[in-house]
Amino acid sequence: MKRIIFAAICITLLASCNKGNRIVVNTEKTPSFENINDSLSWALGFSVAQNVAATDVDINREIFMQAIFATLDQKQQPFTQETTTAMLMDLEQRASIKRMSNQNNQMEETRQREAVYFAKLQQENPNVKKSDKGFYYEVIKQGNGPVAEMGSIVVFDYKGSLTNGHIFDQTYGNREPITHVIGNEMMPGLLEGFLMMPSGSTYRFYIPNEMAFGAQGTVDIPPYATVIYEVELHDVHK
Repeated sequence: MKRIIFAAICITLLASCNKGNRIVVNTEKTPSFENINDSLSWALGFSVAQNVAATDVDINREIFMQAIFATLDQKQQPFTQETTTAMLMDLEQRASIKRMSNQNNQMEETRQREAVYFAKLQQENPNVKKSDKGFYYEVIKQGNGPVAEMGSIVVFDYKGSLTNGHIFDQTYGNREPITHVIGNEMMPGLLEGFLMMPSGSTYRFYIPNEMAFGAQGTVDIPPYATVIYEVELHDVHK
């Protein structure tokens, strides 16, 4: 997406003047916030700029600014409200189609990347197996206690990492083991993993992005990331 600088939108923050019919805005001047309206003006301009940038339209800045001033000054509009609404709805539809296309392309690239990763993982480590749910796992230690079911209470420690080895979270050294009810909110891959582990076991789960955090990711986990969870299951209460 082409990056466009939209500081000119913030008309109440930046020194501006009208030379003839041409609007000139100084985008280099540091804005001065003297009251709440100044701050709100920046916030509104920032919001508008983000929305416009997200459309990927290469706007005509002069016409864009003219529309802002004309509207604020209640000048006659060149388009009817109905025409304007129809144009914006069409723009949103095209933007939605493009977002969907980009997401599908990203998902396909991720599937190909993960296919290569898991194939190499199994080639290098024959202990890694594929579950019938679609994630991969390795038994580090096999316990002989009960296996969790939906509604069971599990007590466990874990370490979560990315495929590059970066550890994004763990209980070890940070907090006490977690007590959790199976069926409460949990990523699908990890939930299915618990349903196959006897207590006393330690498993390492390799979870594709679609069974983990998907396209959204988190603050610490990039979108479309494959995640690895090493889980030490201490106890299962049914």
